[in-house]
Amino acid sequence: MNNRSYALRTGVFVAVFAVAILLATFWISGTHRRRLPYVVVTRGNVFGLRSESTVFYRGITAGVVTHIRVNAQDPREILIFIAVDRRIPITRGTYAELKLQGVTGMSALELNTTADMRLLATSAAHPARIPMHPSFFTRITRAGTRVAQQLTVLSGDLEKTLNAANRRHLATILSHAAQASRQWVMLSARLNQAAARLPAMETAANTALTRMATLEKQMGILSRHLKRLSETAQGASDVALTRTLPKIDRALDRLTRAAADVQRLSRSLRHHPRELLLGARPLTPGPGEKGYKETP
Repeated sequence: MNNRSYALRTGVFVAVFAVAILLATFWISGTHRRRLPYVVVTRGNVFGLRSESTVFYRGITAGVVTHIRVNAQDPREILIFIAVDRRIPITRGTYAELKLQGVTGMSALELNTTADMRLLATSAAHPARIPMHPSFFTRITRAGTRVAQQLTVLSGDLEKTLNAANRRHLATILSHAAQASRQWVMLSARLNQAAARLPAMETAANTALTRMATLEKQMGILSRHLKRLSETAQGASDVALTRTLPKIDRALDRLTRAAADVQRLSRSLRHHPRELLLGARPLTPGPGEKGYKETP
């Protein structure tokens, strides 16, 4: 009986321990989480990437790589199937990059996004595609390759440039450069001599400028005198007009009256010529005056 009880307890303990291990494995593996399927498409190399590699979203653990295979329809493409936590916002602007993990030689996937924030729909039957961009190291490698190619071309050009004929041309050019340098030294000396004469020329120029300034000052004085003379003449003219015009007006009035008197005298003599000898006839007395006679 004791043996049976011991065996039963042992069997129960083993069963409970196995279930606990399974639950722990299930929890640690993250299969209890709901993840959405996506496929990353690339034509580059995926060194160090394998199934169960970690998928990061901007540094945050977001999922795992489920499997990797070559596209049967286009062998140039490699398809990387991933499962990403549904809480991670995978958009139409999301792209993937290969990320090295330390010195282990293993790689992971890093997801980033651009400005296009429209959510990317996916399903198990038709997982949405995410493009892969070249990683930092891939870009460096490509740049290094281009630099190496350019250096090779440059080396060939230098070899062609420095052949025997071109070396002779280069020696001729250097000789001409030396001759030009000597001529430049001579020209510099002549320029220094000309510069030595500049102070005397500057003194003469200053003297001429001083004389011109004096002449300008004298012209200004003359201009002011002419202005005052003009103003004086204008004043004299105004005074003359003020004194003369009233006298002329009075003389014209007297002349007008005299002309009127002469006109009246002429009209009277034309009608009564005897008035020139006998004088003007007396006027007929009016009513109330002496000698007035009433007409019958």
